[in-house]
Amino acid sequence: MFDSLQRVRHLPFFTELASLEERDPSWRAVSAGLVFLRLVDAWIEEGAAVVAADSWGVRSVAASLEEMPVGMPARAILMSALDALTSARCGDMHTVAPRLMAYARSLDLDAKWALAVDVYDTVLAHVHPEEESEIAVNALLRRGHCLRELGEFQDATDAFNRAADLAHQTGDMIGTLRARIGEAKIVVLRGNLPAADAILDETVALANKHNLKEVRSLATHDRSHIAHIRGQYDLAVRFAYEAMHDSVSESERDRILHDLAGSFYMLGVKSAARDAFLILAATAREQYHRWTATINLMELSAEDGMELMFERYRQQLSSVQLPPILLTQYELHVGKGYQALGDGEAAKTWLARALETASLHSFNHLVFAAEAALNENSTPRMPKVSGPTFDIPRDVERIVTELSQLRRLTGVSY
Repeated sequence: MFDSLQRVRHLPFFTELASLEERDPSWRAVSAGLVFLRLVDAWIEEGAAVVAADSWGVRSVAASLEEMPVGMPARAILMSALDALTSARCGDMHTVAPRLMAYARSLDLDAKWALAVDVYDTVLAHVHPEEESEIAVNALLRRGHCLRELGEFQDATDAFNRAADLAHQTGDMIGTLRARIGEAKIVVLRGNLPAADAILDETVALANKHNLKEVRSLATHDRSHIAHIRGQYDLAVRFAYEAMHDSVSESERDRILHDLAGSFYMLGVKSAARDAFLILAATAREQYHRWTATINLMELSAEDGMELMFERYRQQLSSVQLPPILLTQYELHVGKGYQALGDGEAAKTWLARALETASLHSFNHLVFAAEAALNENSTPRMPKVSGPTFDIPRDVERIVTELSQLRRLTGVSY
C-alpha cells in the first residue's frame, strides 16, 4: 500500500535503523526484516528468479537472518517466511502472507508499531481482499490497532472502517464486530463515552446472538475500561473479571489483567493491584505490558515508602528504550515517586524531564499532570489514605483472593 512510486518503501525501517547503533542486536533484527521485505517486493515485481536458491537476494537475506540473536522470535518467523517465499509460485501470497502477518505481530508485541504497520501494509498491498479476506481483514484490524497506539486516530479509524466493510461483504461476523470494537476504542479516546457504550452494548448483544465468546470478551473488556474512566471501579472490576474468563487469548488476558489491577488500585485495594502487576511484569507476553506493570510497581513502592524497591524498578527501566508515551509516564512517576519519598530536588528534576517529553510529543494530558506535580512540589503533601474508601462487595473480595492465589501459582514473590 504505497501512495506513489516516489515514496520511500519501508521508511519506518530506515528510520528505526538510523536511531540504533550498528552493534546493537536490535539493529541486526531491524536490518534483517528490511532486507526480507525488499526481497518480497522484488519477488512480486520481478519474478521468481530473484528468489532462486543461489540468488544474491536470498543469500543476503539468509546471512542477515543468521546474524539475528538466536533467541529472538522474529528470527524463526523470518526464516520460515524465507522458506515459504523461495518455494511459492511467483506472486502467490497464499503461503507467504501468514508468515508476514506473524512477523508483523511479533513487532507489534515488542511495541514496534510503526514497523508493524509497514509490514501490514506490505500484506495488504499484495493479497486479494476478497479471495483472502480473512488475512486482509485481520491485517486491517491490526493496522488500526498499531496506528491507534501511535496516536494516528483518523488513520486508525479509516483502517477499522475498511475492515468492517470488507468483513461485511464477505459475511465475516467476527471481523465485523472486531472492527466495531476498534471503532469504539477510538471513540473513547476522543471522549464520547456514551457513543462508545452504545457501540459496545450492540456488539455484546450480537456476540451473544451468534455465540461468539471471544468477541464478547473483547467488548466486555472495553466496557470495563469505560466504567473505570467514569470512576465506577467496582463495576470495572466485575466487567474485567468477566472478560478474563471469556478470553482465550494470552495477550488479551494480559491486557485485561492490567486494567483489573488499575481498577483495584483506584478502589484502594493495593494488595490486589500489586499481585496483578507482579504477574504481568514477570509473565506478560507483550513487552509493552511488562514495562507498564513495572512502572506501576515502581509507583506503588514509592507510595508505600519502599525506597529500595522503588530504586530497583527505576534503574531497571532506565536501561531500556521506552516508546515516547511510556517514557513520559516513567519520568512522571519517577518524579512523583521522589515526591512521595520526600526528595524534592530529585522530584523537580524528573518532573521537568516529564514535562519536556510530554510537550515534545503533544501528550497534553501528561503535560497537565507534570505541571500539576511541579506546582505541588514546593508545597507540603497531604499523606495518602491507605486502604479502600468503602466496603468491598463480596464478589469483588473473591476476585482479590483469586489474584493472590494466581500470583503464588506463577511463582512470583514480592
